[in-house]
Parts: sequence; structure tokens; C-alpha cells
Amino acid sequence: MGILDFVRRPASVMNKTPLTLPFNPYSTSTLPQIVVADLMPDEQRKLLPLDRTEAMTIPAVSKSRNLLVSTIAKFPLRAIRRNADGTETDVTLEHPWLYRTNTAVTPYERLAWTIDDFIFYGVSLWLIERGAPDSDKRRPILNAEWCSRDRWTVQAVDGTPTMVVDGVPLAESGYILINTPFEGLLTVGRRTLKGARDVEDAWVGRARNPIPLIELHVSDDSELEDDEIEEFVDSFAKARISPNGAIGYTPKGVTLETHGEVKAELMLEGRNAIRTDVGSHLNIRASMIDGTAGVDSLTYSTTQGEKNSFYEFDLPFWTDPFAARLSLDDIVPRGTRIRFDMYEAFNQPTPTGAPVED
Repeated sequence: MGILDFVRRPASVMNKTPLTLPFNPYSTSTLPQIVVADLMPDEQRKLLPLDRTEAMTIPAVSKSRNLLVSTIAKFPLRAIRRNADGTETDVTLEHPWLYRTNTAVTPYERLAWTIDDFIFYGVSLWLIERGAPDSDKRRPILNAEWCSRDRWTVQAVDGTPTMVVDGVPLAESGYILINTPFEGLLTVGRRTLKGARDVEDAWVGRARNPIPLIELHVSDDSELEDDEIEEFVDSFAKARISPNGAIGYTPKGVTLETHGEVKAELMLEGRNAIRTDVGSHLNIRASMIDGTAGVDSLTYSTTQGEKNSFYEFDLPFWTDPFAARLSLDDIVPRGTRIRFDMYEAFNQPTPTGAPVED
């Protein structure tokens, strides 16, 4: 089998083997694209849509993703039942799939990759196992497992939209599709991500060649052939990025002229702006991802105040849709809701928030 045959293999074929141990779910699925990208010239490669792997090479994206994942995944899920007399009871122990799994993948890792899906795709999928019907004819959930985005798709089967995982159609009772009010960073942030990649390439290029524009000017009447000019320029460019790049040699009749100057502040401001833009896409304030926001002299903020605002305004954008989906009647009995227990973060008397209707 040649390399192109491997590249053409569909993701469903490469993921037929069930994975039950902790693993990087994107290492296999992105391998063909990485190979193709490496075989293409840089300018053509930049025309390809950014995938998750390349987006994660952008520091602002990596920082934002890691902040959301590490913050949310540590909060345990709780089941709260509202009784007939209006009181509430923690019934988490009646739903063990909330705090355990039947595989070596921990609940923390399951939550972490779910939030990762929210960030990049705006949607995530859990595969669930149900038990026998109970007295209310409900089939309780026994186990829930996160499913990587490259394994599933929605296809029309006999004219009906159907969830297909690894090429196998699933019944509605076999999965939980979790949507968010966000189309995913790879969709809404394409222009920002491409700009961030260009800024990264620019500052790396300036670090290797601090003088922005160099002209090798022929000062005498000699005429060089095109291939001679190309060879001379290539050799000089190669010498510029060597460890002794500050030392060069120009032959007789050639003078070295420099044009323009790139200020260091421009790169710093540009890279900081990327953090602000990525944070805006992901509903994260710039201060939480080591960026700075333009504020006037009358604005006063503290680190603790920014942290409180992050928990109060930024995180609910990601946690509330998740909890709302798990609280539907096809997941838990009516009158029971699922919430993240953020007591340690907020240190407030009510661990799971004010009571709300399902």
C-alpha cells in the first residue's frame, strides 16, 4: 500500500478498532492531512482549511483551550431531584455514570475532550449504554463514553437523518448529542486563525532575518543571467539564517542595500491582539489568557475581580448548555436536573445553583 492509498482511507476504516485506553483521539485522524500538507509548498498549504492540530499550534488557542478544559473538567456532575414538598435531594449516587466509566478513560478525561469538541466544533457526542426498563418503563443509563468528532456523522438513512458512528447507524437511545450556541472556532474563527498563523510566521521570519528587506544591487554595468541572480540570492539568503548570519560577503560590483524597518512593538501588539480576538471568539476575557485589553484611566479592575467575572460570565456559556442537555427527560427522570458542582470555585452556600425547572 502506497502513501496515497493510506491518505485516501476514510476515517471510519482507521477507527474500526475500539479504543478503551486513554489516547490522543486526533493523532490518527489527522495523520493523513499532516502528510499531505507536508508534501505541499507553503503557499498552497496555507490555502487549506485549518484543522484542530494546526489551530493548537497557535499559542493563544492552546492557552484558551487549556484554560477552559482544565477549569470545567474538574467540576463534578451532580444530579439534583426536586421533591413533591419543594425540597431538593442530591441523587448523584443513583446515576453512577456521572462520576465513573466502564473503561480506563476517566470522567475527567471524558469531560475534557467534550469541552474540547465544544471549542473547535461546537458540538460533541457521547455513546451510552442503557439497562433494562425500570418500573417507569425507562431504560436508565449505565455508561457514557465520549466519541471523537472524526468517528461520527449525520447521514440520511431511508430518508431519515441518522447518527452514524464508524459507519454503523445508531438508535436515538444509544447516544447523546450535545449542542452549544457556538459553531466552533474552526468555523467562526477561520480568518482569525489564519491571521494568527501569518503573524507567527512573520515574527519567526524576522527573528531569523532581523533586517526586513535586503536588496543586492549591482552597481556596475555587468549583466547577470536569471539563473545566476537566483543562485546568488539563494546563497545569500542561506547565509543569512546560518549561525554566522550577521557576517556576509558581496562580490565586486554588488552593494548591499536595506529598505524599511519593522518595529518590535508591531509584533508584540499583533500577537497580543490575537489573544484578545481568540478570547472574544471563545467568550474568555483577555486577562485570563495573559492578554491585555484597552481600558481607560477610570477603569479599575483586580485579579480577583477578573477571576470572579470569568466564573460568572465566561464559563456559563460552556457549562449551561451541557448541563441543560443532560437534564432532559431522555437522560434523567423528570424532576431531576444535572448541574456542575462549582462549590469549591465559588465557595458559596448553594453548591449547584438556584433551583430551575427542567
